[in-house]
Amino acid sequence: MLPEFRFHHIGVATYSIVQTAKYYKDAGYEVTEMIFDTIQNVNICFLYKKDNPSIELIEPISDLSPVTNILRKGGVSPYHFCYEVDDMNEAIVNLEKKRFVSLSEPVIAVAMQNRLICFLYNKEFGLLELVQAT
Repeated sequence: MLPEFRFHHIGVATYSIVQTAKYYKDAGYEVTEMIFDTIQNVNICFLYKKDNPSIELIEPISDLSPVTNILRKGGVSPYHFCYEVDDMNEAIVNLEKKRFVSLSEPVIAVAMQNRLICFLYNKEFGLLELVQAT
């Protein structure tokens, strides 16, 4: 990717955070409280385990959620990688030069402590989420 990007988490679409989180708990992950994201119409929680990648579980609340289509196509599965960046606008410009397409303008995400996020897509990479550093 770009050298200034810092890996943040892997996003996993799931039908049920409670059910999927059980497997991660068995593997030693700690699970955060669930947060409702009104913009994406999903419940979200994060899973952490020392020296392991962080996981974001995303559960759609209705068919209006974009995660619903991901589940229809592939079932419970990882579907995006998230990177933290110091300058959201600069990162987007640099990614667009690498043929990424912004799927929306940056928005405030309650699950990310009210930081800006933005999703971009590249057919050779897949879905990428950026999160603004604090």
